[in-house]
Amino acid sequence: MREGSLEAPTRHPIDWKSEQYWDRADLEQELERVYDICHGCRRCVSLCDAFPTLFDLVDESDTLEVDGIAKADYIKVVDQCYLCDLCYMTKCPYVPPHEWNVISLT
Repeated sequence: MREGSLEAPTRHPIDWKSEQYWDRADLEQELERVYDICHGCRRCVSLCDAFPTLFDLVDESDTLEVDGIAKADYIKVVDQCYLCDLCYMTKCPYVPPHEWNVISLT
């Protein structure tokens, strides 16, 4: 695995028909995992409002970590994502085939 390649990341199909895809607890767990990775990196802060929203929530939390954000506030980040894929295609070093497998912020 390498970081910084000029190749586009591999897009894998999303199994939106599975029950797991629609499981709210599973979604919150995955968002927390991805948000924690994004918070630790912060390379994408200038791409759109989703990232500053996430980082402000973290920075204003009691723990200064993702675990300090209320799950109900996750939607504030999601609402700022317009699915442009700039983070996925240009900035994120953790997209597949990376072992952390960040598919997107939202």
